[in-house]
Amino acid sequence: MWQQALREGLNTILTYLDPLHLLLGIAPAFLISGAIAALMDRESILRFFGPGANKWIAITIASIAGAILAVCSCSILPMFTSMYKIGAGIGPATSFLYSGPAINTAAIFISAAMLGKVGWARSISSIIIALCIGIVMDLLFGKAQLKAMKGKARSESAKVPIPWKGLLVIFTMIAIYMVGANLWKGILLAAVILLGHFLFEKEQRMSWYRESWGLFKQIFPILIAGVFVASALKVFVPAEMIVRIFGPKSFVSNILASIIGAILYFSTLTEVPITRSLIEMGMSSGSAIAFLLAGPALSLPSMILINKIMGLKKGMTYITLVVIFSAVAGSVYELFF
Repeated sequence: MWQQALREGLNTILTYLDPLHLLLGIAPAFLISGAIAALMDRESILRFFGPGANKWIAITIASIAGAILAVCSCSILPMFTSMYKIGAGIGPATSFLYSGPAINTAAIFISAAMLGKVGWARSISSIIIALCIGIVMDLLFGKAQLKAMKGKARSESAKVPIPWKGLLVIFTMIAIYMVGANLWKGILLAAVILLGHFLFEKEQRMSWYRESWGLFKQIFPILIAGVFVASALKVFVPAEMIVRIFGPKSFVSNILASIIGAILYFSTLTEVPITRSLIEMGMSSGSAIAFLLAGPALSLPSMILINKIMGLKKGMTYITLVVIFSAVAGSVYELFF
């Protein structure tokens, strides 16, 4: 059995390391992440969350800002703690807390490359859930916090310039995942490099490439290890058990997948190959989405810290919302697809 697991894992890795897949499926994800880290202004984004900022604008921005300001879940908690303690609204702060690990850019595009429609549904659902969590948390706890924030300065978010050059490069790379033929993907990738050459100074370009390479070195070995382990596990975990627990298209299966995902700890992006293996073993698409939505955003250690930072009432409300909204997103996907 161990030899079979080893063969399964190695065969999957060899398939995953196909040069065309690496160049046109994986490399753009790290180039996008590097561009966001190097070419976008983090301080400008954070100014939208300051004391007195319009809460609806702040929640909306926070729902996507996690992708801009962080790559892995380990960096979100310290940033959330700082935001929360300096007076960011409970709505924007919790939207950001969810969106960081759930919507990091590498996860978006690697999910799409490995999981297809389920990967895209995960990304879109993550933004919607981040919005919903922020709105509900603000409705439940925002008034009390607003009283404590009286007299603090208004946000200067209106003065923040739009980094259009960085956005142009990022959106061009996103288009790589939207076109079908490998020829067009290659043309777009070449266009991105050319755009970067004309739009940015040498130091900016080198910073972009350094960030991308640094993220690749940090994340890709973990991703490969996750691919190996997820494939090898298929030998040890009976497919019948996965089908029995997570196969039915039901809210019960989805909520169970959400709870299990919330308890487990995932290194950055390892949830993607694990979920693909579970789908191949019989997990329904709805349960897979619920698992993907709750897993990166929560873990047992992070739940303990969240309760310590926000207090038990707010912390458990946030955790419950993540679990329930993740299961609902899985059920909605099954309803329409």
